Amino acid sequence: MSLKFLVIGLGSMGKRRIRNLFANSEKGIVGFDPREDRRREAEEKYGIKIIDDFKKVSVKDFDALIISSPPDSHGQYIRSALSHKKHFFVEHPTSDDGYKEIFKNRHLNIVKAPSCTFRFYAPIKIIKKILDENRIGKILAFQYHMGQYLPDWHPWEDYRQVYFSKKETGACREMLPFELIWLNWLISSTPSDVSGIITKISDLDMDADDILLANLKYKNGVCGNILIDVISRKPYRTLRVLGSDGVLDWERFDSTIKLYNVESKSTETIPVPKGNPEKGYVNEEEMYINEIKAFLDAIYGRQDYPFSFKENLLNLKTLFALEEVWKQKKDSFLSP
Repeated sequence: MSLKFLVIGLGSMGKRRIRNLFANSEKGIVGFDPREDRRREAEEKYGIKIIDDFKKVSVKDFDALIISSPPDSHGQYIRSALSHKKHFFVEHPTSDDGYKEIFKNRHLNIVKAPSCTFRFYAPIKIIKKILDENRIGKILAFQYHMGQYLPDWHPWEDYRQVYFSKKETGACREMLPFELIWLNWLISSTPSDVSGIITKISDLDMDADDILLANLKYKNGVCGNILIDVISRKPYRTLRVLGSDGVLDWERFDSTIKLYNVESKSTETIPVPKGNPEKGYVNEEEMYINEIKAFLDAIYGRQDYPFSFKENLLNLKTLFALEEVWKQKKDSFLSP
């Protein structure tokens, strides 16, 4: 069976999804983007048919939609996919627009797939196995820091013109629920309480917040602390998990996982295989390829997609709760 895909949005992620489909031997791809420069680049790089106006799109002619547009536009394309009963994959959101319709149409026999990229990332899968095997004992607490200077995210374009510098679709708002997808998976639980700070402290020329600190209490008793920033001039993805019998340390850019064992008082260093980033990108392509493979496997009936919009909504609600708690505290601090 040959499928026909519509890739909506031809920015960084849309072009990546075209490559991912090619890597999975899917060739029936059409792209849409309102920006002429992105349409031209995608057409030149990948030789696919391009549409310049969504009003010209006949959704009924496609088998599946890949929604890689900015987060504040996801809802309209989700509704289009649902109304035409088409499979769809959506990049990570910053709002729950479209979720009401997804749940209302839960019984439709189509694949509805929210992105969960890092569940396919080699070091995360290794860490999951280590924790599930109780190699550091019972998980008690964790610290996580994700940081990278925002202008370095897309060095080929002006960060002020990209969605992640806007208030509603800002990078910190996007990344907290993104990181929770795999952190909750590692912890095997979901947060029951959240507090912290989300604000702007740098001189970056944007409306979006640039730092987020979240203190989490999980339903299984684990406590977590998450720092997300877009001001760090050196990139970080650093995780420390405290267990009853040891400690796990991972710094992504060191390509190692370190396990401290309390009995031997020694540290084991586990090398992490490096993937292959596309030229000009930081993240390895393999996890994105495997993520789209999971979407395809679900469409072809080989296996279920491993993540749901119900789970993703819980992560969004954690973000919304943090923002509300911080707003209330900030208002009380400023009151006479």
